[in-house]
Amino acid sequence: MSLHYRTNTAILSLRHPGTRMQQRGVSLATVMGLGGRHFGSDARDKDHDAISFPTDTFDVFISHSWRTSRWAKYAALLWHTSLVPAMCAGLAAGILAFAMQASSILPPFGPTVLTFEDHESAAVSEPLPGSMWCLVMGGCTFFAILFMWSRLVELAESTSWNKVSYFLDCLCINQSDAELKQAGIDPIGAYLRNSDSMLVLWAPAYFTRLWCCFELAVFMEKSTNAEFKSLLQNSYSEMNPVSVRAMMDLQRNSSPTSSPTEINNEETVPARIAVETRAQGTRNETHDRKLVIIPVQMGVFTIVGLVIGYVFLVLGRVMEFLDSGLINLFLTLSAFGFCGGICRFCRRYSQDGLELSKQIAQFTVAQADCHCPHDYEFIKAMTTCLYSETLNEIEGIAAFEHAVRSRVQQNVDKILGSRLQVHWRMSISGMFLQCLLGLDAVAETLMIPSHLADSRVLADRTARQAARSFTGVCVVHAFLYCAVVTSCLLPERKSKLAECVSNAMFVFVTVCFLGVCAGFIYLPAVLRDARPGERSTEPGLGADASQWAFLL
Repeated sequence: MSLHYRTNTAILSLRHPGTRMQQRGVSLATVMGLGGRHFGSDARDKDHDAISFPTDTFDVFISHSWRTSRWAKYAALLWHTSLVPAMCAGLAAGILAFAMQASSILPPFGPTVLTFEDHESAAVSEPLPGSMWCLVMGGCTFFAILFMWSRLVELAESTSWNKVSYFLDCLCINQSDAELKQAGIDPIGAYLRNSDSMLVLWAPAYFTRLWCCFELAVFMEKSTNAEFKSLLQNSYSEMNPVSVRAMMDLQRNSSPTSSPTEINNEETVPARIAVETRAQGTRNETHDRKLVIIPVQMGVFTIVGLVIGYVFLVLGRVMEFLDSGLINLFLTLSAFGFCGGICRFCRRYSQDGLELSKQIAQFTVAQADCHCPHDYEFIKAMTTCLYSETLNEIEGIAAFEHAVRSRVQQNVDKILGSRLQVHWRMSISGMFLQCLLGLDAVAETLMIPSHLADSRVLADRTARQAARSFTGVCVVHAFLYCAVVTSCLLPERKSKLAECVSNAMFVFVTVCFLGVCAGFIYLPAVLRDARPGERSTEPGLGADASQWAFLL
């Protein structure tokens, strides 16, 4: 198939979007099926017609690089689509468990020990009911919704006429027939024109792939003819009669059958300048708002951190029940292991942020890779048609490169912020686990027998525990911010010895920060309970120990 034929076919598909039977989309459940197996390079042979459905428009166009790990892209999609509803459901389940414990509907879940001193300074220990219901019910609900959310969405869509459609290249383009595959690849620009939003799963290899850059080029290019004509119509009232006449000429000349050079005449230049000036702001605001860029590394860290953190917290509570003497050693080892994992992610994330900004600032089409030379020439020709009214290749490529360097960087800054900022999804992930621990800790105080202290003392104990739990929730964001700032101050080193020293410094700083925060939260209670002659109602370990574990 010649380059001229492919280019003409693609341009016609842009001006005359495909019919319903030519465009096929998939559901979110299909994209996420079996751990995102469709992202694997060895999973491309599939029944195209069985897993996709005809659609007029795509709600989300997923852009990704095949060089990126399948599991990394799956974690990023979980982070983007399922994390927030899963945390809302998990928190609701935790609050329900707390209410059922407070109402004595749920039985105690594991013993703990209460140590106090009576008026004769005699140490007394009495077993008390413990609580893990909030952690267990909230955590199980969270992970169930996290991995099943796409199926729940599909079930809800089956009861209505509204069906959200996604575009994923390996699912929406026939992969078994070479001719059908080529026929599906060439009009990909029309698919993007018919997409309401674009989701970029960014990894360091993304901007090195020419096809990925081409997808960005089409999506960031001008709006469809209908939107453009609407802007022309809205601009009539702002122009004098001469400009209106030129505007009508422009509208007539910008029909789908006209070429880009037909509207490049002196009469319509003033009108074109006026309309383009107004349209530019609307276009940037509309399309840039629908361009979402997600670093896959952020999704990987958040999901893996939640899984490991939850398992660690459950094991910590189980160890309290089985052998409380080992809990201090467990907390110490866990603190260093946790900070070591945070160190690896934060420094990697900081370097990825620098790499992303560098790739955008230095982006050129010439440096992007493309396995097929015919595809390389085809993409250059299409980019020229999209970004140059005079069909000048140098002008078109330069305009596209400028758009990437300016507008994509603006989107990255808007979505991710600076390297010194912590994304809100990462913060609320840690806060979610801390909330479940806090609910269990407060529930334990409500189950203290009334004969051990009067109601006023127990109410005061409950209030203090609630305050400590809330403070622990706030510490999560402060700790992540400290870790991100520390990673920015410790750049990547070339020497392995220097890297080890930098990692050790990171762990030392973060452990010290956690120690100081935990001291401010729990030291007043320890000092108060150490006063002789006072009767304590503080559990010796209980959920507070797990909160120490989470903070350390």
